[in-house]
Amino acid sequence: MDDWRARLFPVEDLSRSARHLWVALFLLALLLLVAVQFYVHMEATLSGIHWSLVDGLYMAVLTITTIGFSEVHPLSPGGRLFTAGYAITGILLLAWAARSAASLLVGQQLSVEVQRRRRLRALREMRDHYIVCGYGRMGREAAQQLRRRGLAVVAIEQNGSALEHAASASVPFVEGNATEDEHLKSAGIERAKGLIAAVGTDEDNLFIVLSARLLNPRLYIVARASQEATVDKLLRAGANHVLSPYVVGGRTIAAAAAEPGVVDFLETVLHREELDVEIASIVVAAGSAAVGRPIGESVMREGGAMVLAIMDEAGRFHTNPGPTTTLNRGDRLIAMGSRAQLAALQQAAGG
Repeated sequence: MDDWRARLFPVEDLSRSARHLWVALFLLALLLLVAVQFYVHMEATLSGIHWSLVDGLYMAVLTITTIGFSEVHPLSPGGRLFTAGYAITGILLLAWAARSAASLLVGQQLSVEVQRRRRLRALREMRDHYIVCGYGRMGREAAQQLRRRGLAVVAIEQNGSALEHAASASVPFVEGNATEDEHLKSAGIERAKGLIAAVGTDEDNLFIVLSARLLNPRLYIVARASQEATVDKLLRAGANHVLSPYVVGGRTIAAAAAEPGVVDFLETVLHREELDVEIASIVVAAGSAAVGRPIGESVMREGGAMVLAIMDEAGRFHTNPGPTTTLNRGDRLIAMGSRAQLAALQQAAGG
């Protein structure tokens, strides 16, 4: 999805029209300057009549705009020839500038419409993507981290400046209110894999979670809660996971103060784009050869990824599993390694 903007309509044509307009305006200004200099110096010499700078400028403007007022001073034969050529050249340059301006204006309007249609067509083709409702500071960071993991992301936002930021970052977006089913459907919620509700108010996030759960019962939903009392409501509305930025931020600050090395390590692993290290959750599939076998004989030896913990279907964690731990269908392996190592582990688990 990173190249979706490169396929949009006619950036080259718009740039060409803009260049033509600037060249035409520059030539018009240069022509006007030459005409003023001619009338003030050359025509004054030819006709023997004094031309002031104001007289020259007035005569040059009258001629190039074809207003048709009388001459400022009687012109010499040479002055009349110059004025005739100057008028023809000026009219041609004005026509070129007007044509370039019209082409630029129409091209921009057409480009906006074509971009909108192509964006909607690209959204209709997306599968297993993540929808970020609200492209503010939190939603922007969430989208960036998802894309860092190679996942497709669609943002739903109605703020103009936020949409400009999404476009500049090549993030596909739907312009509108995420609480409305129409915009959730435009973002492909029926085909999406996950949704993040990160708009400004808990009430809107609650409404988004309710609508999203009804539109796609299989969707994995993570919601933001500003107030602790809203967490339980969001969970009952259908969110799989609810986070409070104040609680998470407070815990991180406390951990950074008490155990700075641990926080630095997690920050490096989870958020540094230049490092090929990630922590992933890998499901042991029903048909996997690893089901019913000790972890040391099935997945631990595949690819070199480190299995940190196992979460069973009941949601219980078994940390630091030994090689004799037996895997069951539906277990989630919490593993750390490079992307290649995690891919090999996922293949071994049958995901």
